[in-house]
Amino acid sequence: MVVGVVSATLETHRYFLTLLIWSLILEIIVIAYYAGKGDFGFYLQLTAIMMLITVLGIWAIISKIRKEVREGYL
Repeated sequence: MVVGVVSATLETHRYFLTLLIWSLILEIIVIAYYAGKGDFGFYLQLTAIMMLITVLGIWAIISKIRKEVREGYL
């Protein structure tokens, strides 16, 4: 029973980490597009804020995975 829960936890982390990394890649492309156009308006600032939130989410998930590995859950 515990193995199933651990596996489900790992799959959940992997799912959200994959989603956030793809989001980060797309946000980098959008920032490069707006910066290349020289348009430093609202949408570039909004994308930069979303990118910050995405990076913080990736950091939170990776730190949670590292904590679980150290404690021996995974």
